[in-house]
Amino acid sequence: MNVEWLEAFLITTKAKSLTKASEQLHMTQPALSKQMRKLEEDLGATLFIRSATGVELTEAGKILFEEIEPVLRKIHSIRKDILMTKGITGIKIGTWPSIAAFYLPDRLAAAKKSHKDREISIKVSYSYKEILRFLREGIIDVALLDDREIQHPYWSKQLFSEPFYLFVHRQHPLAKRDHIYFNDVKDESLVVLPPSCDVRILLEKAFKIHNADLKISSEIDFGQSIIGFISANLGVSILPEIFTHHADQSRIKALPIVDFKMKRVISLISRNPDMGKLLLSLLFSPY
Repeated sequence: MNVEWLEAFLITTKAKSLTKASEQLHMTQPALSKQMRKLEEDLGATLFIRSATGVELTEAGKILFEEIEPVLRKIHSIRKDILMTKGITGIKIGTWPSIAAFYLPDRLAAAKKSHKDREISIKVSYSYKEILRFLREGIIDVALLDDREIQHPYWSKQLFSEPFYLFVHRQHPLAKRDHIYFNDVKDESLVVLPPSCDVRILLEKAFKIHNADLKISSEIDFGQSIIGFISANLGVSILPEIFTHHADQSRIKALPIVDFKMKRVISLISRNPDMGKLLLSLLFSPY
């Protein structure tokens, strides 16, 4: 049986929806459906009852679900042990300040507990071009960024996706709302990150998709500085969800943009696939 199909089966079962599971797996729903059909053909049994509201397990599906998670956990453990034999002792990660500050610390702490001999360091940059140069020149071993709009020849694995929010001061008129639509914000002048940042690239693309012009009030290198501007009621911004966890909620409100046609998708990128797979197993494995 294909391990990738089994992992997709597990996620689909927990999500109870092919649509939701395909979003988590960063693949199209038809591609996920094809994988599930192949798995069913391989096992000779129907695993899901499909309906307009989602999917439910058949009796065969229930048996597979009950047995497969510990098996996948063991497979990932074996993979990790094999990769450890390759003599990789130190890993350097290059990424954005927001990922370094808000996403990696808990994962690094967990990895330190189980792999004290693995030294993992982080190098931060505000430019995807610089991060890719670091990777090309061997200054870093892996990179974490959204590479969908970037051409490169390296091994890549998508880790997670996040929606964008409008960040406003609590005194802003829109702060009275629980959510907004793109038309509510399309004429706002925004505080933005530099053009070399993936957030800016995605923001510009989203405005083009919505047939609107991106209006800029200020350009600031560091996302946390933008949060500071908003906290002082000096502007508004559209930023990824990761910033919602560390904004002062007494001063700032983050509003979901219901029809915003863009998400940021962070991928793990490595020149050496073995190095990428090792870090994937150390920091990002669900098992």
